[in-house]
Amino acid sequence: MTARAAYTVAQGDREMLMTTNNTFTTAAIAGLLLSFTSYPALAQAQTQDSSINGQEGPESEAEGSPIIVTGTRIEGVDSDGAVQAIEITREDIIESGAGTIIDVLQGLPVTAGGGATFSTATAGALSSDTPVGASAVSLRGLGASSTLTLINGRRAQISAFARGQESFIDASSIPLAAIERVEILPSGASAIYGADAVAGVVNYVLRKDFEGLELSANYGNSTAGTDEGRYGLTAVAGAKIGDRNSVMLVVDYFKRNPFFLRDREISANSFRPSQQGFFPSFNDLFLQIEDQTEEPADGGCAAEDFGTGNLGEFCEVNTNAFVSAKDRLETIGGLFTHQFEINDSLTWYNDVLYQRVTSRGVSSPANFSRAPVDPENPFWPAALQEDIVIEGQAFDFADYFGFPIFAWGKIPEPRAVEVESDSYRITSGLRGDLAGDWNFDAAVLFGGNDRTQRGLSGLVVSENFYDANLGNVCTDGTRVNRWDVDLERPSASFVGDTCEDVGLTTLWYNPFGGQTQQSEGINELLNTTAERSGQSRLYAFDASVNGTLFDIPSGPVKAAFGGEFRRETLNDTPSGTAVATANNPEPILGFSSTSANAKRNSWALYGEMYIPLADTLDVQLAGRFDHFQGFGGDFNPKIAARWQAADWLALRGNYATSFRAPSLAQSGAGVLLSSYRVDCEATPGACGGDPTEDGESLLSEDVGNPALGAENARSFGGGILLTPTSDIEFRVDYWNIRHEDLVGIDEDDFIRRALAGEFLVADSGGLPTGTPGLEVTNGFVTDAHFQITNLGFQKTDGIDMSYTHYFPEGNLGRFTLLFDATKYFNFDRQASPASPLEQLAGDYLYPEFIASSRIRWRKDDWRASLSGRYTSGYRDDPSNRTLTALGLPVDEEYRVDSYVTFDLSLSYDFAEDSFIQLTVRNLLDQDPPRVLGSGSNVDLFNHDLIGRYATIRVTKRF
Repeated sequence: MTARAAYTVAQGDREMLMTTNNTFTTAAIAGLLLSFTSYPALAQAQTQDSSINGQEGPESEAEGSPIIVTGTRIEGVDSDGAVQAIEITREDIIESGAGTIIDVLQGLPVTAGGGATFSTATAGALSSDTPVGASAVSLRGLGASSTLTLINGRRAQISAFARGQESFIDASSIPLAAIERVEILPSGASAIYGADAVAGVVNYVLRKDFEGLELSANYGNSTAGTDEGRYGLTAVAGAKIGDRNSVMLVVDYFKRNPFFLRDREISANSFRPSQQGFFPSFNDLFLQIEDQTEEPADGGCAAEDFGTGNLGEFCEVNTNAFVSAKDRLETIGGLFTHQFEINDSLTWYNDVLYQRVTSRGVSSPANFSRAPVDPENPFWPAALQEDIVIEGQAFDFADYFGFPIFAWGKIPEPRAVEVESDSYRITSGLRGDLAGDWNFDAAVLFGGNDRTQRGLSGLVVSENFYDANLGNVCTDGTRVNRWDVDLERPSASFVGDTCEDVGLTTLWYNPFGGQTQQSEGINELLNTTAERSGQSRLYAFDASVNGTLFDIPSGPVKAAFGGEFRRETLNDTPSGTAVATANNPEPILGFSSTSANAKRNSWALYGEMYIPLADTLDVQLAGRFDHFQGFGGDFNPKIAARWQAADWLALRGNYATSFRAPSLAQSGAGVLLSSYRVDCEATPGACGGDPTEDGESLLSEDVGNPALGAENARSFGGGILLTPTSDIEFRVDYWNIRHEDLVGIDEDDFIRRALAGEFLVADSGGLPTGTPGLEVTNGFVTDAHFQITNLGFQKTDGIDMSYTHYFPEGNLGRFTLLFDATKYFNFDRQASPASPLEQLAGDYLYPEFIASSRIRWRKDDWRASLSGRYTSGYRDDPSNRTLTALGLPVDEEYRVDSYVTFDLSLSYDFAEDSFIQLTVRNLLDQDPPRVLGSGSNVDLFNHDLIGRYATIRVTKRF
């Protein structure tokens, strides 16, 4: 066995795949059936000889120079040593047919769980959506902020826009063509790489040392009737300049058409359409008991959308008709590298990475609730006036004059935003040899992300909307005081001034007839782009040395020592139009503003030792001290060991601790407008004490907390590695992570604590913006300002298992079989000591078992692979309103079905290093299972909605 196995694998022969486990359950049987196929693209780092059947690995790896792999900073240490490691090679990425790196990473078992790994499939304009044009990786479901992301082993800049109040490294900011491989360490690694490596490390290794010219083009689309076209062009050029200089340039362009929920039958129609419609419901909240709307018989609401509920008449809207499942995305970026060999023992290296992302996210149209409308608005339909008179038992509609009639409805246009993002990173460093086998590496790094978000449609200024409904605006923009508007809890008091009194004309909003006929000037008055800008910066310096400390009888004791300094800044500035105030808590209807302003210095010192205690036993010791400005410091150790008990059997284990200071978006958080529906079963005190009630839908706030503390974690694990023959590898790894003092928001816990007296509880309208607390009306929570805080803990454990079999080459060619899976035993979370323990493994969005397998074939110039992926079912989480709308019993448990998909890849090498490739994902066009708890009807995190998708790629090397 050699120490360089995962990196000296013969191309097409020794590819290895994701970590796996097995369980003798129905899920395991399904997984074993998949073992004749496989999900493409992940190679599990394994100990193997560097050649098989006489085939050697890639030229750059076969020269025998020592390398450093993720999991250690010491050169030449076995990549399949005491700690589990996973690798995705460039060949794996190409074979997958992926358009972005998140398309590959999101399918891995180690990244599953709770939607913490997110792609642009879940992006949109709302606070509950993921950021438009962005994506991030989370290991073990513990959150993107608990997964340390590196580029070439060094830190990366955070996204200028957070996900809620969670900072993350945007995987979409890295050009796919610039990535050579991705290394994943799915266990705690704070002692080696940094305090925030709670769940592990994802390291993007960039391409280098390329000579020649390579051009590649690809096109993909679904086989459905809609157009989800995807286009990509890449160029790579590299050359040696003289004896000591080498340069390389990568240029990558990618464009993807949008894909909407309406484009697939299973997601086209919402399970529970919104009862706030384009034809609003009206109620004066005094004479009327039930709401009234424009009825089908009067030319109003369509008959199929008209209904009557607890509050009266409504005209429902299928919001799934508007929402994008994958947003429009266009990227252009590249990588430039330069190396200069100053002498035989010293090299100066530089790389510049850049990516521009332009993306559009589309969410459902915004609601307006309790919007006051003037009874003298000239657009009132006669039939609706008559219905309101009858319902209110009034004598005439003029009886309502001087009093507002309130409307509950929906703006006709969807909320859509466009985000432009520029990410850049410059690294310059020196590496070289010192005395003996010691060497050093030192570099400075500058990175940044600039983002701008602009509203495209559906962003309506609430004050102008109310004024236009009440006759307070004249056609030339002049304002009159016809009504005095209370924006805090929308209402209005009649004053009586009119535009006509001053010789002008009133500009009225028409909330009737589906709101499609508006006067000239209304759109300009109401709509806003609400431009938001963000900027993040990273300035860093690091230096390290590694080599042999001394020799002992069983071998050399190796070590690495180093330190680093970082300065990080974050500014997220919303449009002034979107900033909530005490007097105007919702300045734009149904749209969130967020803000953050923070900066921080941090430094660290670390050391690591590799000790071969015996020929068959080695130990890895590591320790790191991190200090964060404003949060203090902490020391985190790690110990790992590997025992080669026999030629065919090895055992390994590890233990580590972690310390994570709150991210800049958390420590510098301002006020974020959000939304939440009260869960009466979890917090009956918020629903008049009745857990069977339907909780109020809140337009809430998330507010910052200057007293945040750090998170802490510990992890341990162990594994067995079996190689019964030179062609078979089998491994099982157990992992256990406990993560405490979590920074975040748990709405149910906050409500319980507030009702117990820990936060302010006020009457309706009595809770100032930015103040944590609740508003309670008639025993029901009707508004909440949730404060970000240190919560309880989350704990997860499980096993990964992988099996790889290399078949001897025969007349039919060469075959490789790979099978991988992850089984979650537990995923427990408790928000606080007073909160119930949530057992999430197998619950909503947390599948317990994920398996994937692949069989690869190669003969002469032909290559192929057939892959499969299995995701176990889990408990659904439908609301009672959804079940009632579908006519289903509300007292039963519902489950999401398991899900199996297959992929195919076929390629032909028409010249050396040149090929044409066809990839078909979801070969059998399998629909995802129904998910009642999801607003999109499906699980966009764990399942595939787009269906069968074919991509053809042509690559030519010159």
